[in-house]
Amino acid sequence: MYALIDMQKCDPAACDSQKCQARSKCPTKAIWQPDPGDQPYLDVGRCTACRKCLPACPVRAIMMV
Repeated sequence: MYALIDMQKCDPAACDSQKCQARSKCPTKAIWQPDPGDQPYLDVGRCTACRKCLPACPVRAIMMV
């Protein structure tokens, strides 16, 4: 099991300063964002399915698969 970002739901503008809030909660740094306002990406190889990113996303664009 790992996290997956639904790019159709993801809206960086909904996060503070357009920086992905879920990214800051990920202990393994599996979520990264090139620049504020850019779409965040998830490295499934680093994701440990800890679920800390789920409640951090204000638009609920992250799910576990």
